[in-house]
This record gives sequence, C-alpha cells and structure tokens, in this order.
Amino acid sequence: WLTLAPDITWANFGVDGGDLITAVVTRGNPHPSGYPLYLLVGYLIETLPLWPIALRFNLLSALAMAGAAGCIAALAQHTMSQKTATLPPHPAVAIATGLTFAFTTLIWGQAVITEVYGLFILCSALYLYALLTQKPAWLTGLFLGLALTSHLTGLLFVPLALILLPKKQLAPFSGGLLLGLLPFALLPWLSTAATPVAWGNLDTFQGWWWLVSSQIYRGYAFSLPPAFWLPRLVEWGIQLLAQFTWAGIPLMVAAFFLVKAEQRKLYGLLLTTAVFYIILAFFYNTDDAIIFTLPAWLLLSLLLLPALQRLGWIALILPLALLLLNFQANNLKNDTLIRAQAQSLLVAIPDRAIVETPGDPTIFTLWYIIYAEGQRPDIIPVDSDLFAFDWYRDRLQELYPELKGLEHDDLAIFRERNNTKRPYCFASLAQVQANAAYSLTCREIDLSVLHLPKN
Repeated sequence: WLTLAPDITWANFGVDGGDLITAVVTRGNPHPSGYPLYLLVGYLIETLPLWPIALRFNLLSALAMAGAAGCIAALAQHTMSQKTATLPPHPAVAIATGLTFAFTTLIWGQAVITEVYGLFILCSALYLYALLTQKPAWLTGLFLGLALTSHLTGLLFVPLALILLPKKQLAPFSGGLLLGLLPFALLPWLSTAATPVAWGNLDTFQGWWWLVSSQIYRGYAFSLPPAFWLPRLVEWGIQLLAQFTWAGIPLMVAAFFLVKAEQRKLYGLLLTTAVFYIILAFFYNTDDAIIFTLPAWLLLSLLLLPALQRLGWIALILPLALLLLNFQANNLKNDTLIRAQAQSLLVAIPDRAIVETPGDPTIFTLWYIIYAEGQRPDIIPVDSDLFAFDWYRDRLQELYPELKGLEHDDLAIFRERNNTKRPYCFASLAQVQANAAYSLTCREIDLSVLHLPKN
C-alpha cells in the first residue's frame, strides 16, 4: 500500500494495464489468453470506492501478492511442523520465508501495478500449498486450473502433480483441473458488443482457441537470437543473483546439504521446475521476458527454508535487507507521469478526431482514458498494429458505423476515406527514462512534435 502506483503506469513492464482495466470496465476480453479469472475478480475490484479506477486494480495486484506471501509462510510453517523435521517449528522462520519472497524486487515490482501476474502467483502458491500439504487432489487440480486461466506458463507446474500425486489421485486431480479451467469457457459470455477491447472472434471455436491458446505469442518462445544470448545473460545475471541479495546463493547451497535425504527428491523437483521457468524466460524474445521468472522465485523462496530454519530469529535479517534495498526502486507512490502526458495529449487533440496510434503503450492508455474513465468520448482511437486483424476492424465498424475502409488491412485506404469528415491525427506516447513524451500530428499541421515535462 505504501509503494502502490496511484494511477495508470508503465513502470515494471505495466503497459498492459490499460488493456486489462478497460476490458473489465467495458465488459470486454483483453489480449491473449483472455485472462477470464482476472476479469471475474476484476468485476468485484471495480466496485471499490477508490479513484482513479487504475488504483483499484493496482491494489488487486498488491492483495494477490500479499496472499501468495502468506501461502509461502503457511507452507513453511507446515513443513517445519512435520514429524520428520529435525528442528522445532519457528514462527520467525516462516515469516522470514514469506517476506523474503514478497520483497524480491521482481515480485514487489508486479505487486504495485496493474498486471495479471499477482493473481497468477497467488493461484500458483495455493496450488503448491495444496499439493505439498496433501490436500484433496481435486483441490490441487482446481488451483492449478485457475493458475492457467491467469497465465498459461502455469503448464510448467503440471509435472510436479504428476510425479508427486499417487496414481489413484490423478482422476480427481484431473477433474479439479477441468473445473479450474472452466472460466476459459465463459469468455464468450463475458464479452459484450459495446466494448472496444475484444481480442479475437469469440463467435467461432477457431477465434476462441486463437485467444485462449495465445497463438499470437507463440513465435516469441525460444526465439531469442543467439547474438542476444550473452548480453541478456550479463544483464539478467546481475538481476537474478540479487533477488535474494548476494547471500541467497550460499543460503541455497547450504539448504541443499541441510535438507534430509528423503526430502532431496522434492527439493530437486522444485529446483528443476524453477530452472525451467528461468530457461523459458531467458529464450523468450520480448523485452519484458524476465517477468516469466516470477514462479521461479515462488519456488526458490521455499528452497531457502532448510537454511533459514537453522538461523531462527536471525532469518528475519534477509527480508529486512531486501526491504531496505528494494523499497526505493519499487516505490511508485508518486508515479503520475503517464496520467500527466495522456491528459496533455487529450487536450491537444482536436474535437471528433480519429487518432491513429503506433502500438500497445499508446492505444492501451487511450483505451483506459477514453472508455474506462469516459474522457473525450468524441475521439476515435485506431491502432496501426491491431488494424491488421479482422476482428479488430470488425469491432471498430460495430462501434463506429460511419468509418469507411475497414474491409481490408489497408491503412492508406482507411486514412484516405476518413480524413474529410473528421480531423485525422497521428499520436504517440512514449516514456523516456524519468520523463514522458508525446507527439501529435493532425493532417498537414504539426500541433506538437515533442513535449518533455521537467522531472
């Protein structure tokens, strides 16, 4: 709460926030995989009496990550309470384990913005808790299914259940998994015709499958060019090694030797799963790929337990150090930069203009301002990247029947046929280090080339 972003933000790879919030408020469906659980929970969060609307959804991430930290602490306490434990359970150690997870910079960074990862990590933590504390198999499957509706990378958690659950429990586990996946089937009914955020054509099975299977993003998996391997290894190596501070590595190594022999199989399974998540993220060819390592920190925080247990109260030093080291970097309480730039842009746009945008950051922000908050409803935002999709042009036609040239993926024709009755503008928002910039050109008149507020 102290470090929560107060408004819409692009910090910590939070560009998708505008898409997610607008999808909830206008009853649409966001980018693949559609995130139906996020939509359902978002309908409740939307009713909170907080302003701006984005603050409500930033809070959802904080609550979800806090819940995940609680699950880790509870699982640590349960593990220390087992009859096979060599040391008595220590509440400070359980708290230290949960807070160590919470205060890693990547986890904290996602806890203070609008994104799907908070809910995904909460469902994943509930899955691990149910699996490792031997709760009913159907419940374990349910939490895994819900995790998958929050992010498809939850598939990497499936082998843990297949290996650890007795064969006779796989049937109820599968039943619970299908129940947890049920929100995907609700997507066509969660989307209304009045929303501008309608990814895919949910009227057909092919369109539904395109959305829920994230076909649009498959090309990014394991496609990082070899020329980028070494630079990413250097950049990520520093960040990943610092997640638990530099003491994390020796503590992890010590934990491996301290864990009892009969528990090393479980330790190895959790470690292997964490490594797979890191490998998947490393070779994923996007700028925000490091966020895919979040489940790894969920798992690795549990693997610190044998070492932290030997420290007793001293174990609290680790999360305290993380708190002090990471507080300022993750403190977004004064982050109103994107709001200021979006408002300045809206003031400069002529009445009833068609505004062409160059991709996700600008169009998602304008969606939020125009459709979620209801500002400047006279503006028609049209994104040049999304224009290539038939479903996007079809939705534009439904919302704005007066638009011409939407039959084909040809922006030149669209511009030519729509620049007489309305002003036609090109607008772009861009974050430049600690500042933001916007450009706006309408027809032949350059209204504002660049605007950089003082930091």
